[in-house]
Amino acid sequence: MDTERIKVLLVEDDGDSRELLAELLEEEFEVLTAGDGLSGLKAFETDHPDVIVTDESLPGMCGTVLAQHVKQRNPQARVILVSGYSQVEGAEHCDMVLRKPIDVVRLSAAVESLGEAARH
Repeated sequence: MDTERIKVLLVEDDGDSRELLAELLEEEFEVLTAGDGLSGLKAFETDHPDVIVTDESLPGMCGTVLAQHVKQRNPQARVILVSGYSQVEGAEHCDMVLRKPIDVVRLSAAVESLGEAARH
């Protein structure tokens, strides 16, 4: 059954937020983490997650550019962008945009539904 868990890549540059979100998501999903856009892209290419949850404001490569690279490599992959801004240029590359502060229940439900969609 464990092999059926949806694999999530969480890309967040704030270490405390990354750890907390990863811990909460690990109850339901297999969670990988990265601290910036470039390492997030590398982790995506190496580990092939079903869903990428990325902050927009990241060092090296912002979340929307990361989403664009992810979609070019694998259009089936699903991307959830997390941002404190109401309008984000480049958000069309993402499957969903969630506003900060994060509602963990809503995030978890989004990962579940998008993860299932990515597998079909």
